[in-house]
Amino acid sequence: MARASLIQPGLWALLLLQAVGPAVAAKLNIPKVLLPFTRATRVNFTLEASEGCYRWSSTRPEVASIEPLGSSEQQCSQKAVVQARLTQPARLTSIIFAEDITTGQVLRCDAIVDLIHGIQIVSTTRELYLEDSPLELKIQALDSEGNTFSTLAGLVFDWTIVKDTEANGFSDSHNALRILTFLESTYIPPSYISEMEKAAKQGDTILVSGMKTGSSKLKARIQEAVYKNVRPAEVRLLILENILLNPAYDVYLLVGTSIHYKVQKIRQGKITELSMPSDQYELQLQNSIPDPQGDPARPVAVLTQDTSRVTAMQMGQSNLVLGHRSIRMQGASRLPNSTIYVVEAGYLGFTVHPGDRWVLETGHLYAVTIEVFDRSSNKVYPSDNIRIEAVFPAEFFEVLSSSQNGSYHHVRAIQSGQTTISASLTSVVDQDGGVHVLQVPVWNQQEVDIHIPITLYPSILTFPWQPKTGAYQYTIKAHGGSGNFTWSSSSYMVATVTVKGVMTTGGDTGLSVIRAHDVQNPLHFGEMKVYVIEPSSMEFAPCQVEARVGHTLELPLTISGLMPGGSSEVVTLSDCSHFDLVVEVENQGVFQPLPGRLPPGPEHCSGVKVRADAQGSTTLLVSYTHGHVHLGAKITLAAYLPLKAVDPSSVAVVTLGSSKEMLFEGGPRPWVLEPSKFFRNVTSEDTGSISLSLLGPPASRNYQQHRVLVTCQALGEQVIALSVGNRPSLSNPFPAVEPTVVKSVCAPPSRLTLMPVYALPQLDLSCPLLQQNKQVVPVSSHRNPLLDLGAYDQQGRRFDNFSSLSIQWESFRPLLASIEVDQPMQLVSQDDGNGQKKLHGLQTVSVHEASGTTAISATATGYQQSHLSAAGVKQLRDPLVPVSASIELILVEDVRVSPEEVTIYNHPGVQVELHITEGSGYFFLNTSTQDIINVAYQDTRGVAMVHPLFPGSSTVMVHDLCLTFPAPAKATIHVSDIQELYVRVVDKVEIGKAVKAYVRVLDFYKKPFLAKYFTFMDLKLRAASQIITLVTLDEALDNYTATFLVHGVAIGQTSLSASVTDKSGQRVSSTAQQIEVFPPFRLIPRKVTLIIGAMIQITSEGGPQPQSNILFSINNESVAAVSSAGLVRGLMVGNGSVLGVVQAVDAETGKVIIVSQDHVEVEVLQLQAVRIRAPITRMRTGTQMPVYVTGITSNQSPFSFGNAVPGLTFHWSVTKRDVLDLRGRHHEVSIRLSPQYNFAMNVHGRVKGRTGLRVVVKALDPTAGQLHGLGKELSDEIQIQVFEKLRLLNPEVEAEQILMSPNSFIKLQTNRDGAAILSYRVLDGPEKAPIVHIDEKGFLVSGSGIGVSTLEVIAQEPFGTNQTVLVAVKVSPISYLRISMSPVLHTQHKEVLTALPLGMTVTFTVHFHDSSGDIFHAHNSDLNFATNRDDFVQIGKGATNNTCIIRTVSVGLTLLHVWDVEHLGLSDFVPLPVLQAITPELSGAVVVGDILCLASVLISLGGVSGTWSSSAGNVLYVDPKTGVAIARDAGPVTVYYEIAGHLKTFKEIVVVTPQKIVARRLHATQTSIQEATASKVTVSVGDRSSNLLGECSSAQREAIEALHPESLISCQLQFKQDVFDFPARDIFSVEPGFDTALGQYLCSVTMHRLTDKQLKHLNMKKTSLAVTASMPSSRTSVEKVGAEVPFSPGLYANQAEILLSNHYPSSEVKIFGAVEILENLEVRSGSPAVLASVKEKSFGLPSFITYTVGVLDPTAGSQGPLSTALTFSSPATNQAITIPVTVAFVLDRRGPGPYGASLLSHFLDSYQVMFFTFFALLAGTAVTIIAYHTVCAPRELASPLALTPHASPQHSPHYLASSPTAFNTLPSDRKASPPSGLWSPAYASH
Repeated sequence: MARASLIQPGLWALLLLQAVGPAVAAKLNIPKVLLPFTRATRVNFTLEASEGCYRWSSTRPEVASIEPLGSSEQQCSQKAVVQARLTQPARLTSIIFAEDITTGQVLRCDAIVDLIHGIQIVSTTRELYLEDSPLELKIQALDSEGNTFSTLAGLVFDWTIVKDTEANGFSDSHNALRILTFLESTYIPPSYISEMEKAAKQGDTILVSGMKTGSSKLKARIQEAVYKNVRPAEVRLLILENILLNPAYDVYLLVGTSIHYKVQKIRQGKITELSMPSDQYELQLQNSIPDPQGDPARPVAVLTQDTSRVTAMQMGQSNLVLGHRSIRMQGASRLPNSTIYVVEAGYLGFTVHPGDRWVLETGHLYAVTIEVFDRSSNKVYPSDNIRIEAVFPAEFFEVLSSSQNGSYHHVRAIQSGQTTISASLTSVVDQDGGVHVLQVPVWNQQEVDIHIPITLYPSILTFPWQPKTGAYQYTIKAHGGSGNFTWSSSSYMVATVTVKGVMTTGGDTGLSVIRAHDVQNPLHFGEMKVYVIEPSSMEFAPCQVEARVGHTLELPLTISGLMPGGSSEVVTLSDCSHFDLVVEVENQGVFQPLPGRLPPGPEHCSGVKVRADAQGSTTLLVSYTHGHVHLGAKITLAAYLPLKAVDPSSVAVVTLGSSKEMLFEGGPRPWVLEPSKFFRNVTSEDTGSISLSLLGPPASRNYQQHRVLVTCQALGEQVIALSVGNRPSLSNPFPAVEPTVVKSVCAPPSRLTLMPVYALPQLDLSCPLLQQNKQVVPVSSHRNPLLDLGAYDQQGRRFDNFSSLSIQWESFRPLLASIEVDQPMQLVSQDDGNGQKKLHGLQTVSVHEASGTTAISATATGYQQSHLSAAGVKQLRDPLVPVSASIELILVEDVRVSPEEVTIYNHPGVQVELHITEGSGYFFLNTSTQDIINVAYQDTRGVAMVHPLFPGSSTVMVHDLCLTFPAPAKATIHVSDIQELYVRVVDKVEIGKAVKAYVRVLDFYKKPFLAKYFTFMDLKLRAASQIITLVTLDEALDNYTATFLVHGVAIGQTSLSASVTDKSGQRVSSTAQQIEVFPPFRLIPRKVTLIIGAMIQITSEGGPQPQSNILFSINNESVAAVSSAGLVRGLMVGNGSVLGVVQAVDAETGKVIIVSQDHVEVEVLQLQAVRIRAPITRMRTGTQMPVYVTGITSNQSPFSFGNAVPGLTFHWSVTKRDVLDLRGRHHEVSIRLSPQYNFAMNVHGRVKGRTGLRVVVKALDPTAGQLHGLGKELSDEIQIQVFEKLRLLNPEVEAEQILMSPNSFIKLQTNRDGAAILSYRVLDGPEKAPIVHIDEKGFLVSGSGIGVSTLEVIAQEPFGTNQTVLVAVKVSPISYLRISMSPVLHTQHKEVLTALPLGMTVTFTVHFHDSSGDIFHAHNSDLNFATNRDDFVQIGKGATNNTCIIRTVSVGLTLLHVWDVEHLGLSDFVPLPVLQAITPELSGAVVVGDILCLASVLISLGGVSGTWSSSAGNVLYVDPKTGVAIARDAGPVTVYYEIAGHLKTFKEIVVVTPQKIVARRLHATQTSIQEATASKVTVSVGDRSSNLLGECSSAQREAIEALHPESLISCQLQFKQDVFDFPARDIFSVEPGFDTALGQYLCSVTMHRLTDKQLKHLNMKKTSLAVTASMPSSRTSVEKVGAEVPFSPGLYANQAEILLSNHYPSSEVKIFGAVEILENLEVRSGSPAVLASVKEKSFGLPSFITYTVGVLDPTAGSQGPLSTALTFSSPATNQAITIPVTVAFVLDRRGPGPYGASLLSHFLDSYQVMFFTFFALLAGTAVTIIAYHTVCAPRELASPLALTPHASPQHSPHYLASSPTAFNTLPSDRKASPPSGLWSPAYASH
């Protein structure tokens, strides 16, 4: 662990990264360095790696040393300096190595040190211009072989300017050049050059600049003495003037035009013109090339030297050259030149400035240029003597000026519109003024768009600032321009603008200028300004604050703000409609703030709109807050319902003496701020005929309803008016007032009516009987009818109240219906449905369940006097004329309808009958919905015919027109179109058999239609193909289904679908039902032969695909057992039959249907004998063949016994070992099978000879009856002849042949394919039929015959040589096949593998051999691979026909059988045992917290171990390098061990949650816990005693410690009994841990240092610690078993010190502690004069011993104070406590008087005692401190695990080391081996 802790975590990560995969390879900046040999200076070169940190080294530091640059703490760097160190001139090499400290990658560089043989000067140019930038010259050094040195850094050179002997005419040529230092220039040199220049030295790089024109030579030599013989390097530089020719470009001229050239030069950054002609330069025309049609005798152009003007004479080209007049300079420099082309004008072009776009703006000035181009689009120089006529329309342009030649015009656009500018090149004017008109003028025109200037409206916008970006938007109007604009804003933080001109405010205050640029010409734009200012105040403007419910109030706001720029000016915003306001309503639900804001007005900038949703009052608060800005305004609002007359709505009619309570609702409510302003007024026309009273107290707060009681006192009509509202106030300046009026009529009744009262409202239809006989009404004979009496005036208005009338009732046939006295008429005010109440006289008529007719009458005879008196009617003028009404009743039964619910198909030909019975016979039928059905009632039949119209549901209601009953008779009709078709059929049918298909048609409600409707639907069932036939059956499964018979005709898959035709003629099809016609179901193999205990899996072919589960059963379960997967195991000798059934489930009924079945015969037998199956018995040396064991019949293959349990073992041997080698199968991949799997072997022929091959088959358990007669073994032996291969000894050559099977082919390839011409030929005679054939491409094909042919292969080489190869081709039948496996497995210590690793993928290759054992080169075998079971391995075809891929997926034995389909004799059997390759084997489940040391013996070919990984790192974390795994969470997980590119194996592990976590004390014999001592408690997670599984290596143990598994658990502790007022964590601390040696988790408990108070409390009561552990990550409850850990707090004394004297020679002291400590408590005195004896022992609670401390010698202390100490110690726990004792001698000064000494003497006595006591305390303190420093350190070393506390009670609350006496008196064995536990210190008690 100590070593592991030294490795930093970062290095672990780097090591892990290296193990996971290789990093990207780093590189050096140079592979080889060539450094010069020097003595005076050192030449350095910097090596640099692309990445990483390296340690550098040199193989020969004396040749070249290496020094790192910028080394880090790891002594590594990425750069290093190579320095030549060679002291003698020679060529030597040193190798520089750089090793990456992280990855170990090594980089190499060769450092070569050699002599400089020569130097040369390199530069970018040899010409310099005056006043130009300097030129850098650099020296390049070469060795004797011409190699260039990598660097010359630091080497000193001498640079000198020498006279140029070749520079004739320049006497001071060496003054034409100047050497500059880099310090004088503006260029950055290499760092070493800067250092050399500071030391006034010159290096290998310098700068030079030209001083004047001329030629100069520069020389450089090495200053180093060793290179004095090296020839200096020289360079010649030419300094020239910087001459320009203007124009410098090629010029195109028209014939007759000219151009003026200028010669310029650059001096000191300025261009100056040279006057021409000049003494130094001259212009010349050269290389005149006329046009092919031109005159060769005439020049193309003429140059006038005086004016430097070139005039074009004829078409062609010529070169204008600027040359030196000096012959010497003519060849020394290159001066500018130009080419002049004389062309013909092709077309004209137009350009405009500014903008270069032909979209102009009125009022602006423009420069229009007309350019001439030749036919090749070259621009022609606009000479002054050309004439271009341009036409600018005068109405659009004002031409201000034009050039002479007409190519340039200065114009102003004056009018908008579209126009055209035209121009034509007409003539050329010569120098004499002659005009040469062009025969064909060049003409062109240009379209121009002119717009008015762009203006934006409005020009200024002002918005309040808000923090929300985009709060305001405004669409800016743009006028002028083309109408297509691009918008921009100068400050997007203030305002932005969209492409459509919509301005949006930003999040900042300030000014933003919005511009709209014309898209067609961006130079044209208009602009406006947007100000965003900060608001400062806000208030509501006076407005209406009351509104009807549903109406909207507009509340205007006035908002002011501060102008930007720091001004204090307050302005009112004209528009703040987009202000981001927070609108709050105190009482929710009264007013609803509406979205949007008020548009700005003259008195407000914005406002809010609210809608009155419910009556009430509220306060609306509008606020705005952002940063320091807070604005707010509030207003009180009220909402009211409209005032309306509810009852009556317009007119109220009452009889004389009756009253009407009129109800009004709504109107404004009292204003909440000033309720006293509320008023209600009610008035009438004549107060004498009616009395009015306003009901309700006036102080009531509920003014929702207003009731007015109107009483009729005289006949007549009156108008009553009511107004409600508030008077104006300061907070309600515009109050609302609501008026309304009604009419009151007082009249006598003119007629009465009697009507039956229906329980439910009926249709507004009258009974035909009532119409015919007027007052005849049918009623039910089972229910008492209720008659309603109503009164009407002369105008037909019903009376609201007629209670003042006197009514008399009478029945004509009381036996049918009677008026009972106990049921008088009830006067009830009922709502007539519109909120108005009318008086109804309700009279109950008693019926007696008898049919018949009777009549009931009611008569109003006069007024009731009591009502008239109460109403205050003064005088009744006219008496009431009697009024009566009667009604005739017919008593009948109620109506019925059937059926009550039916579904019909929506088709014109479909109808349904509803039968109506009982009732009065007068019915009205209606439906609940329209346009669903059509109902026709046939009263003669009592039948209602229902016809469908539209899909849906409708209820037919039958109303009895002449009968009162609770509800009509109803029938529900469902009309539906076809929703879907449902086809139910078994999806599998065997060929030649039939199944039934059922079809249903479903409606919208997923219910089936009746089958009788199918005729209207044209139901068809069709198949998608002809592999099945369909026949319609007449049988019916039910009333809703059509049945068809499905016959399987041919194998395949198809689908069935049913279709119908709906009402509109559209075909509706069902979902296609897949159906498969499958071949006959067959089980494989057809017969199974097994011995007892052997197993084979039965598979199938044919049957449905994909094949569903096959149910297997056996008819004789005593012979064999078969599993659900088809695994058959032999039980006892006998025969049986296994039945395999393929089932399917009917989707609708859920029933299981047998689709197909087959059976296999099973024979269980005993092996009577064994045979060795050897394909050949004569084999050639060097060949091999497989052999395997079979029974005596062909059915008894290895499949019959190879995997029997208990198994058989196979032991092979040969009689002559040298002849044959016996090797187990898979020997080639280093797998050695156990004898139990060796039923098959490989035989290798070594040397010639004859030998016997013997096998002995032994039964592991003979009693199992696997061998005949309960035999123990069987054997067999064959003879094998091994012969030598025929070879030629003289001459000794190899004779090879191509071996092919009949009817096979092979493509021949040679090493000359593609290089030479190959031809192939079979050399058989003409009379012999060829055995093989070959074509020109080398395809060799064998026929059906066997034999040998000769093949000739000729290669014709391209260089003329032919090569010929003759090879024999042998066609032979295949005798046997052999299986080999790959890849090869490697183990760590060459361990032998006995099986295939789980999870590995292997490839099996089949080799074919002839009768001698030779391998075929070509064959035509069709191989099959099969296994005896498919649950252990997965098998698949390989890349070629003779390979298969097998992946092991589970542990177990599988047998592989390979055979040729056409040649059944060619077969082989191979055992495939699979075992785990990852250890350890886990007997039980892994629980969370377990640590696994996983290991595998498999390694790579290079001996490198693989990488570990986990499928779920959160469940089981696996260290990828060591294989240490930690179970972190519950769940299944797979651990993978992978050798990259080779194999990958796995192990499946299930991690479960532990049921319990048990904590135990580590040592049961340990005593209690003491302070500063760690007591360890082991924690067992789960049922195992150890949580470390597997054998762990040292590296794995180190990895476990690095992974810190203890973080999975947490430890808790508490006192077992709750006897203290402080928790256990105040005294103890606990930490989790893991012990790799024990394999267990730990909880280490440590006691803190105790205070006096804690020590006293702990000694007064006794308890122990309970330590438990838990897993915080566990999601389920886990049983936790705690460990009880006792602890001892230590000794405690009730006295801190003891003071004795001759007057007080004794004292008592109590020592408290645990019982086990006190029982063996020892006491030691530091002086023999002081003695302590036990006075009392108490072992209760608390436990203590009382000691008497006395002085033995009375004279002690007489010579001075005696200081000593008493030490109380426990040998059992090493705890001790020391109490200082002071003995003082006090003289007796009392006299003989009766009262003793005087007061002074008493004081002197006391003073003396105090003096001695003080010095005694000082002495005790000194003793304690000396004892502590003497004993503390040795004690800690002797007992690091359990430090026992013994502290001086009065001074030092420290550990045991504070008492030397106690420490030295302890036994030696206790010192060496202190008990493990927790202890507390012994502290003083004060």
